[in-house]
Amino acid sequence: MGNVTGTQVGSVIASYAKNNSILETAKDTGISTVKVRKILITEGLWESDTSLKIGDLLKRGMTTEEIADTLYMSVKNVQAYMPYERGVYGGEELSKEAIRSDKYRNRMRKAAAMQVIKSKAENLASERKAEMQESKIIEFKKEDKKDKVLKLHLELNMKYVDEEEMQILKKHGAVKSGISRDILVPSDITLHALNYAILRMFGWQNGHLHNFSLPENVFKELTENKFLTWSEMAGVYFRFPTENYEDIYWDDDYREGESVKSWMRRKYTGPYRYKGYGEHYLINQMEVERMFARWDEITVREFDFRAEKQPEPYNVKLTEATIDQVMNAFCDVMCDELVERLKLSDVLCLKNSEEVDFSDIKKDVKRKLSNCRIQDAIEEYHSKRFGSFKQEREFLDSHNIPVLPVTKQLVYRYDYGDGWEVLITCEDIYEKDMAGAWTGANGDEITLFADSLEEIVAKHRPICIDKDGIELADDVGGIGGFCRMLRTIYEADIYNDEDMQEREEMLGWAEMMGWTGRRINPKQTL
Repeated sequence: MGNVTGTQVGSVIASYAKNNSILETAKDTGISTVKVRKILITEGLWESDTSLKIGDLLKRGMTTEEIADTLYMSVKNVQAYMPYERGVYGGEELSKEAIRSDKYRNRMRKAAAMQVIKSKAENLASERKAEMQESKIIEFKKEDKKDKVLKLHLELNMKYVDEEEMQILKKHGAVKSGISRDILVPSDITLHALNYAILRMFGWQNGHLHNFSLPENVFKELTENKFLTWSEMAGVYFRFPTENYEDIYWDDDYREGESVKSWMRRKYTGPYRYKGYGEHYLINQMEVERMFARWDEITVREFDFRAEKQPEPYNVKLTEATIDQVMNAFCDVMCDELVERLKLSDVLCLKNSEEVDFSDIKKDVKRKLSNCRIQDAIEEYHSKRFGSFKQEREFLDSHNIPVLPVTKQLVYRYDYGDGWEVLITCEDIYEKDMAGAWTGANGDEITLFADSLEEIVAKHRPICIDKDGIELADDVGGIGGFCRMLRTIYEADIYNDEDMQEREEMLGWAEMMGWTGRRINPKQTL
């Protein structure tokens, strides 16, 4: 095939980083698709089942001819999926494009290292990955494929931003009034899938824990601040406190070299199927049962920052405890996290809808729970022999309790150290009428972005339609740290060597974290 120059390598990687398509990269660079693919395989930026098999056989010392015989392929096809040899690859001094491509590879390595959970059970991860790939070709059930689309407004909580920081954001962060995103999503998107859309839109790379919760007043109204009431809703609305993060964040299939954007797109594109275990109703109720069996009484240790002398610890029966008392009795116990297998439309009300009647919600939950023979179901679960993980999840799915929308706002938290918080509201619900026209919740016909609505239904993927502010960054220290980063990069004194060195270091770090500072068109955000 001839030598491959460093310039070609750099141009291919730079182009692929933008479009994530071998065909488009070939058109953009004027290099054949075979050569483009081989360059990407060599750089660890693209792989397939075929390239992985060939790579494995090469490591075993097999020749091209032996691999062709083993895989029933032609020698030419085998060569097309092999990495380049050193002697013909990248022979000249690296161009600026190649240098930029090195930075891109470093970002991919950093993204792989950042992923919040790395599975220790490789066989389990492999089976889960296979099931996830299989799920992408499953046809939508007729009852699930409804032409409904939700319009969401996602607003970064900036209540602690001062005037100076706001000026920096407006000057260097393309901020008009706040950092927000407007997004159209399929009505059946799960909270788990929505998480990945949020990460992508705000510029985060899944490097930290997250959760969805209700506003505090809604949480207290729904649970009456009684732990016994909350425990009945564990697995219905709320996640029983757990540190089993490998189960909560079960889809740990990101591979180094893969585009983070492409990986996340698979997560927020339907059909939506929850693949964890711990958020199912039966599993949560087993945890509740164990907790009440272990603790008849708990010791509450309250803390008052303003008091010179702290209150004495006291005991209370667990069945009579408030949620606050339970959280004070056990370190790091959070009761307000929502289960992420829930569909967004099952939890979130329209912003301008009537006020939620919590008494009706609680009556509905009690009625459904009274019809559920929980002990019989738990005994059956323990005694049943499942042939696969899929069968086990289907059994658990069949015992989940349907819920009613309970709030006009959701709270999304990401990176508990940096303290990012996004407030989510549903601004409108779009649905097709009998004539095929899209109408909003008030019945008015929608024409402004009707094409986008059709695209969402056809592709089952969210679309960002408006945004305020550029993308943020991981590990930057929250909104205050982000403002300091912008000031360091954009307001350094060009005549001060120390300032310029600090700027270069900060810019290099930001690029490694996947931050570019570019103003990305809303529709290209997802």
